[in-house]
Amino acid sequence: MTNLLIDDLSIELLRKELIKEDAFAMRIFIGGGGCCTRFELIPVKKALEGDITFMKSGVRILVEKEIVENTSGIRIKYDEHKGLLIDLT
Repeated sequence: MTNLLIDDLSIELLRKELIKEDAFAMRIFIGGGGCCTRFELIPVKKALEGDITFMKSGVRILVEKEIVENTSGIRIKYDEHKGLLIDLT
């Protein structure tokens, strides 16, 4: 089972983005291509087939199935210089 850890400031930032975008959830997925893949985090209106749902402090976070199947933990934290960071544990 994959754990999702997220700090309080990140929760508040995601909540504000969901309200601003009138979105259902925030979705984490693998973006980019070739040698430059990266994790993306975007507001979405609905889940995609296979997405795994996490609820944290009233914020719904959808994670692409492939990510969940290949890690034991996901950490989202806010860095004042880099913004939101997504790390696998």
